[in-house]
Order: sequence, then C-alpha cells, then structure tokens
Amino acid sequence: MMNKPEIILIAAMSIDGFIAPADKESLPSTTWTSKEDWQFFTKKSKEFGTMIMGSKTFETIKKALPERKTIVMTSAPERYLSYNDPNLFFTSLEPEEILVDLAQKGVKKVALCGGAHIYSLFLQKGLVDRMFLTVEPYIFGDGIKLLTEKIDQDFILLNQEILNEKGTLVLEYKKA
Repeated sequence: MMNKPEIILIAAMSIDGFIAPADKESLPSTTWTSKEDWQFFTKKSKEFGTMIMGSKTFETIKKALPERKTIVMTSAPERYLSYNDPNLFFTSLEPEEILVDLAQKGVKKVALCGGAHIYSLFLQKGLVDRMFLTVEPYIFGDGIKLLTEKIDQDFILLNQEILNEKGTLVLEYKKA
C-alpha cells in the first residue's frame, strides 16, 4: 500500500477489560467514562482531524463531532442519506481503500474510534500504528470486549498518564 496515514486506535475501557457493558444502550460510553477522558479524546481526535468508526459507534453519537471529519464504516451507507453534513462520510469500502483515499487527500493521521469490530478489522490487517487506551476505574462484570477476534501483535508502551484523582489512566502504545 502507498504511504498510508498513521492509524491511532483510541479506546476507553473498564478495568475488567470492556469497552461497553453488555447492554450498551443503558450505559453508553459518554456516561461511564470520566470528563477527563472525554477531554483527552476530544483533544486527540481534533489534533488528528479525521476519525473512522463503525456504524454502531456512530449510532451512539448520531452526528459529526465539531472540527473533525468522521468516516463511518457501514455495510449499508444508503441508510444514512438523510445526514447532510460535509464532515460526515458513510462508506462500505474496505480499510485499505479508505486509507488510500485519505492518503491521496493528504491526511497524515487518523483516529480509529471503535467499536470492537472496527478495532479488530484494522488490527487483523496490521494497520494500527499506535493506540491510546484509557482505563477507567469502573467494573461491568460482562460486556463488549475491546476486540472481537484473536489478534497476535506486539506493542510497546510509550507513555502512561493519570488523568484524575480516581485513577483514570491513559496508556500510549506503538506497534513493535
């Protein structure tokens, strides 16, 4: 593949390893993650300028976030024809095709913003260069794991930062 943008996975998870409870409708990530994580996510995703997410993740926010281009991966882009926002794109393209298009447009960094299926898809293809994992001091006991597939890849810890008094922790990794 030609020079692709740097892909940075951004996820928040509970200390028991889930990105959402089993019934994510009753507790979307915007309600269980800390305001400090939301500020971190906002800062990083604005810095990168372009986000990729799956349709289930998009359904939790239902709009383009300010000052960012949002690409929503879906098997049915026609379902979203009612959205008329120049910063919102719906596509059924494969990850590599999306990245070729973004590279041709001069995009240098992309925030990969979920969910588990999208994270797994990009990791399986070896496309994730870095990741920021926020670990929130919260326990679900059951829920949606970070990944839907078995992945075998090495990453190296670059940085760790405590975001608040509760102990919300951001871990930054790069591909080994």
